[in-house]
Amino acid sequence: MHQTKHEVLTVRVEPALEQQLHGLAKEKATPRSELIRKALQEYMKKETELEDVRRFIAKKFAEGRLSFEDMVDYLGYKEAQKIAFYLETAKRSFELGLE
Repeated sequence: MHQTKHEVLTVRVEPALEQQLHGLAKEKATPRSELIRKALQEYMKKETELEDVRRFIAKKFAEGRLSFEDMVDYLGYKEAQKIAFYLETAKRSFELGLE
């Protein structure tokens, strides 16, 4: 059987979270490290999927197919503002480069 090499990470958590983790590991008869590894994998998968959604929404906004307000509804004001600022800055830079 092929053994996968794992890196060792040190993570600091609040005592209450550690107690929850310990209880869940005991209940599931699973090592804490395995629970943490699975949780981290799920988090990374979710973040990757969210980044794909952000790119899609930014593209639709840049194409004029999505309003700023709709972008705010999907991403929140702060994230929508960042995208709008980036696109406006890129547009101005491009226009200045053509002069």
